[in-house]
Amino acid sequence: MTLTPDEVHAVVFNPPPPGRRAYHPGEVDDFVDRIEATLAGEDNLTGQEVNKVKFHKPPAGEEGYFDYEVDQFLALAAEALGCGYDIVEVDAFLDRVVGALHGTDRLSVAEVRNVRFRRAGAGADGYNEDGVDAFLLIVAKVLERLGGRPRTLTADDIVAVGFHTAHRNDRGYDEDQVDRFLDKVEATLRGQGTLTAAQVRDVQFDEALIEGEGYDQDEVDAFLDLIEAQLAALNPQATRPAV
Repeated sequence: MTLTPDEVHAVVFNPPPPGRRAYHPGEVDDFVDRIEATLAGEDNLTGQEVNKVKFHKPPAGEEGYFDYEVDQFLALAAEALGCGYDIVEVDAFLDRVVGALHGTDRLSVAEVRNVRFRRAGAGADGYNEDGVDAFLLIVAKVLERLGGRPRTLTADDIVAVGFHTAHRNDRGYDEDQVDRFLDKVEATLRGQGTLTAAQVRDVQFDEALIEGEGYDQDEVDAFLDLIEAQLAALNPQATRPAV
């Protein structure tokens, strides 16, 4: 949908009915001003930030804004501003990332660190920005290592990584199974586990029950390839077959 700066400027919120929650009017007004400014090209608020905003209760003795009315308006504003990164752009870059991690594409660390994506247009779905940013941070670190500047994944990197959900017509990996396995990877990198490169190579995950759900399989597989290579370098004996 479309929303104009004038429409935002004219919005009015009522006090709540008895027994209903209210938001701090000053905080709401300030945030609505930012929405208006963004639509006028004078600020850079995103739909994702609109969806995440939280407001306090009004000061004691002061009448606040009805939370339901504010939430409904914010949902319209988030849609108008666009929420998340443009799916087509991210998918195209992700194809290059997967190729680079497998050695079939040339992608520099600077390209990964400096990439910027358009935000999804009004009414369109987009990828979660925090998840994309976290994943690309890990990719940049790994590409630095592969480029000859020693750099290894840390336990904190494992905690921070984020995977996209599967494409609409695909089934991703079961998220709980992947998360539990990454917990084992994290523990091993902290010196509190004994996971081997062979176990990483051989792990298998069930697919999500519904298409369009679960972690993107290519992303998980690429990340596990990196973990396997690192564990193999740390303990080469564990990768050799018994005689």
